Amino acid sequence: MLPTNDRELRRLLRHGTFAQALDRAMTVRGLSLDRVQQHLAARDVRVSRAALSYWRRGRSRPERTESLRAIRALEDLLGLPAESLVALLGPPRPRGRTVGSEAASVDRRRLWTACGPLLADISAPPEGQVRYLAVHEHVSVDGDRYLRSVRTRLVLEAAVDRVDRCVVYQWAEDPVRPSLDGLAYCRPGRIRVDASNAAMVCELLLEQRLGAGERTVVEYGFTYPAGLPLTSYDRRFTRASRQYLLQVAFNDDVPASCMPYHQAAPGAPRHVEGPLWLGASATAHLVVPDAGPGIVGLRWEWGERAAAAS
Repeated sequence: MLPTNDRELRRLLRHGTFAQALDRAMTVRGLSLDRVQQHLAARDVRVSRAALSYWRRGRSRPERTESLRAIRALEDLLGLPAESLVALLGPPRPRGRTVGSEAASVDRRRLWTACGPLLADISAPPEGQVRYLAVHEHVSVDGDRYLRSVRTRLVLEAAVDRVDRCVVYQWAEDPVRPSLDGLAYCRPGRIRVDASNAAMVCELLLEQRLGAGERTVVEYGFTYPAGLPLTSYDRRFTRASRQYLLQVAFNDDVPASCMPYHQAAPGAPRHVEGPLWLGASATAHLVVPDAGPGIVGLRWEWGERAAAAS
């Protein structure tokens, strides 16, 4: 019954957009917009032909309760797994302007261009299955000015049923490979590395399978070998997170200035804000409510090192 023997449709359900998967499923089934509208009406689901056309072409997306009911009926009509199209929608569009971008989401392959093949290799779940309610990162910069470690805590909420994993990324301009460690409330799954692009994709398996609306906490870390002096650190969000806390601790050597920035995507203009205060703790604290989609981070400038005592 399921049209999942169609390889392209299977790929789109994993890695494509909602519009691409819907269009392919209707094409495989050989159903016109009029026929889909009639079949839905027979199920007491009313949706206009224009709305169906907009959804299929990506000009709009369903968000209201009655529209999501229509999508679930479409999944059944088209012989698709339950929640497969709903998962591609991700969380509702934010109603206000978010830091870094006015778009509702950014494709992960655009944010992590080097990670695309690695995501395909682990059959990463569609974007939007997990919402990030809070992200807390603690970055440690060594006295020699290079990145020593990153410790991350995620507060996650399942957007669909049967969520049992999430995917995290590591990418750096300096081609050094960190080690994944410090895992709590999860265990490591598949890890894929592209050494030529200094890219890593890690699958984290949750302690329990989540139903839609259920929440959990995941902690993990990366420890880095010595590399080049670090001058910035950022977090990349495909969708908005309710809160992002970034702490960058400088050990022994404190930069001359440390400034927050955000940008819509790699290559987009970087909007730099006023410098942060670095007190006795030598730690910069950046708290961003409703962070993303896009890139949020800190950049700093190193001063001249003090001459060694003779």
